[in-house]
Amino acid sequence: MTNQLRPFRFGVLCVLLAACAVPKSGSFNEVDPNDIPFGLNSPETSAPTTTIPVVVPTTVAGTTYETADLFFVKSSSLVRVRLEIPSPTDLQGVFTALIAGLPDPAHSKVKTLLPSAFAASIDVIGGVANVNSKRGYLDSIKPNEQRLAIAQIVLTLTSQPGIGQVTFSVGGKPIGVPRGRGDIAGVGTPVTFDDYKMLITK
Repeated sequence: MTNQLRPFRFGVLCVLLAACAVPKSGSFNEVDPNDIPFGLNSPETSAPTTTIPVVVPTTVAGTTYETADLFFVKSSSLVRVRLEIPSPTDLQGVFTALIAGLPDPAHSKVKTLLPSAFAASIDVIGGVANVNSKRGYLDSIKPNEQRLAIAQIVLTLTSQPGIGQVTFSVGGKPIGVPRGRGDIAGVGTPVTFDDYKMLITK
């Protein structure tokens, strides 16, 4: 019985496929865009909803720019900004741009919490970026804003190619930093993008 049904099933499948095929000739009826359900005709986009349009700093003749994702504070959360900064976009250059903030006054509500005097060297070993500051700049940031300031650094650095974790130190001595949920990472414990992603604006 089973062997007799196989040709029948195959024949039905062929009929169905033929019915679904696009005809090579003949007329067609255009569908009104308003009649298309579920927004199927909406344009697709891969850009995250938290991304602000590219902000271009003052152009300097002869200077080339590259695009990098940086994170800035808006209210009590963070937003991703696709920023064009002078090439090459190494970690030190990205960090400098993060401290400088956005040059466009139209984004005045989006800011950086990092002090303008924040100076740190960034060294990378095996995909781990160490932010080594000369002194405790975080002490000058309000306690309730330190978590957002650290999130800015971690989210920005781990959004750059090849960086998966970040550690912090002052004068070469490892320190612990607040994570996104409010707990403190142990001294020298690496933190990641996932430790702060809950702070990104949805």
